[in-house]
Amino acid sequence: MRFTAEILSFSESNLGYGPYFIVPNEIVNQFEGPKRNIRVKCFLNKILPISRAIALRGNTFYILINKEVLKQLKINYGDYVDVFLEPDESKYGVPISEEMEEVLFQDPEGADLFHLLTIGLQRSLIILISKYKNPQLRIERSFIILEHLRNNLGKIDMKQLVEDFKKFKF
Repeated sequence: MRFTAEILSFSESNLGYGPYFIVPNEIVNQFEGPKRNIRVKCFLNKILPISRAIALRGNTFYILINKEVLKQLKINYGDYVDVFLEPDESKYGVPISEEMEEVLFQDPEGADLFHLLTIGLQRSLIILISKYKNPQLRIERSFIILEHLRNNLGKIDMKQLVEDFKKFKF
């Protein structure tokens, strides 16, 4: 599903936070299932693939992006972007690093705790791990998350998790 969209700013319409673009209703209606938070693979200007959700506020469907995406595409607010959407049928709705996937495989008890989290929290943790460029750090941080879940009875305390990252040494 292809269309052209203008990059808008949240300050123009209180839809969310950061840059976004509107997804036409006729595009959204082509997706099966409920029309709230449809997960898509989004290709911008035919070069940048990103995983996102089509969100709904009022009668407007939109996709939030971030300033990093604008920088990578060398575009600004008010510019137009070529958008191609396809359903994201991946397990988590975002790409998971090989390292985190392996850690989940090696620690079934930790993986069970991870999979008891909401899918949104799972996605947030996957994104957090994927931001590390160093594969060893992705492995270490993945282990720390699973240990954090064990120590906190399957719950995530983000402030404590950050502290766990700082103090944990392999």
